[in-house]
Amino acid sequence: MKESDGIMLFHDCSSQLYWWLKKQRHVKEESLTDWLLYQVSEKCPDIYYQAFTKHEEAENGCDWEWWILTSDMYSEEYCAYRFLVQAKKLYLYTRDNYPLLSYSNKNGMQIDLLINEAKYKDALPLYMFYSTGESDINEQMKNNPWLSEETFRWCEDCENGCYISLASAVYELLFGGSRRKILDGDLLNCSFKLSLCDLLFVRDAERLLNRMNQILIQKEQNRNNLPGVIGIKHYRKGIPDYLKMFVERREEDLSWFEREMRLTDIGGIGVIDLRRKE
Repeated sequence: MKESDGIMLFHDCSSQLYWWLKKQRHVKEESLTDWLLYQVSEKCPDIYYQAFTKHEEAENGCDWEWWILTSDMYSEEYCAYRFLVQAKKLYLYTRDNYPLLSYSNKNGMQIDLLINEAKYKDALPLYMFYSTGESDINEQMKNNPWLSEETFRWCEDCENGCYISLASAVYELLFGGSRRKILDGDLLNCSFKLSLCDLLFVRDAERLLNRMNQILIQKEQNRNNLPGVIGIKHYRKGIPDYLKMFVERREEDLSWFEREMRLTDIGGIGVIDLRRKE
């Protein structure tokens, strides 16, 4: 990859995570997440987040709610694509990851809670995997057809410690057939490298997100038919008030935000702001 191809924000962070995991195999999942959020927000002012203290992950299977903002070509407002994210540090080598991802509590199986909550909120459920395992780029391309081969090849030889996968792909891997051992490589092969997110800043993000959204609509994963919502794309009346407030007041002390908005069902909210700057 050439640096002239664009910023190296997610690429560098994912590479550092890789070496951190290599040197300290027992580092905690929460530590990795906290470090990653801090690093990307410090290096890019268009990425910001707020962690919450009261979190009922057991209720919905979600760690974080993320929004990607793009300009609305039809108004002075913006469009917001909604994602629900669950982070997992994978077991390595020959250890079975099935128990890690089929985890259940009194409210049900975590992956079911995540997927159902995403349908209710018109969001895309995702897993973020931390791993130093090996992946096959050809399998990744086959399992993520909404991304072009050019996109995958852009970061083909880079070291990544962080991957993103559609929860639906994980679900199919877990329950699409008879019970079998799920290795880290199996999960990475249905994922894509976090470093590819750097392309959101240097290519037509709106076109990429719309393409992904249309595929989701065709699969009927999001069908609430609410005003201002198309698939996972929220605009105008479809953008929740708490997101508008968060975007408008991100420079302020937001210690009051969680209490006032009563956002106890997520561990935090994050924004990647890709709106065109005038």
